[in-house]
Amino acid sequence: MTNPQLSIIIPMRGGVEDSWLQELLKIQGSTEFILVYPPHVPFFKVIDPRLRQIKSPLKGEVVQRVTALLNASGKYVLSINCDEYIHPDILAITEDYFSNFPDSYFFRLNQVQFPFGKAPIGKDWNSLANIKDIGIRKRNDGKTYSPEEIEYTMREVPIVPLNNKKDFFALFRGRKDHRGPHQENFDKKVWKNELVQATLPEIATTFNLFGPFKYVPFWTADRLMGLSVQAKFFEPGKIAGHWLCLPEQLRTEDNPPNQPRVNRRYVLAEILLLKLFASFGYIWNLTIFDKGGIFMVWFPKDTLRKIAYKLGLKKSNPTN
Repeated sequence: MTNPQLSIIIPMRGGVEDSWLQELLKIQGSTEFILVYPPHVPFFKVIDPRLRQIKSPLKGEVVQRVTALLNASGKYVLSINCDEYIHPDILAITEDYFSNFPDSYFFRLNQVQFPFGKAPIGKDWNSLANIKDIGIRKRNDGKTYSPEEIEYTMREVPIVPLNNKKDFFALFRGRKDHRGPHQENFDKKVWKNELVQATLPEIATTFNLFGPFKYVPFWTADRLMGLSVQAKFFEPGKIAGHWLCLPEQLRTEDNPPNQPRVNRRYVLAEILLLKLFASFGYIWNLTIFDKGGIFMVWFPKDTLRKIAYKLGLKKSNPTN
């Protein structure tokens, strides 16, 4: 396929059912699907001109997702996981949104969760109204919205307030500047790919330490990418996008029991932001002046707790 309108990129893992891919391929229009696998995980034996399957040299969400993004050639790009299902008309929704909001960086999909084992295979999707006919909840408008209005109106999403001042006292009381309607993360949003592609080379460069040595964190490309794009194209006070309303455009199945969501050292990826955007106080507050930031690497409470369980110093097993 040449010049697809939408690239959907997915980092893969082992054990994904064929039924998931068949649901993905129901998406209509000029769309490419880029699946990036860790070593030793076989490709799907499916032939579709829209499907690109790539083997990553390393296992890890960061390297797999960045590899997929580097190969994305669409005008727009959407990053999801291999336990998520997308509205088959997502391309039409995308084109409708950006025709009405051409200055936006992204829009966020409305998401519904399903328990593990109850994947929404074959479940019908409802049509979203035309974007121009959907009401918008503006930030700081002072209005009170009913539950129905909240569910069926879009919400403005301002750009992350990256120019906030450094907050040393967040080390003791926790951060405050992450609160608000802005969005740090990259996934589950449809982005203008020209912004993403302009940002990727700088991110890839941060993996180089010296000579042949590289540092590629395992987790998390999500905030690393989301904050990097917004930082590179930062405009104070800009409305960067919107959060769409119901009916949903994204359905997510919970992780299987043998793959629980465990504590992850997000800061090991986010510390790369400091190399790129050290002029922004928000980045310092995220990575350095936060109780869950870089100091958690040197004092990993959850790891010490697990060791205590192993040694019998605590009676019950850890949940994470």
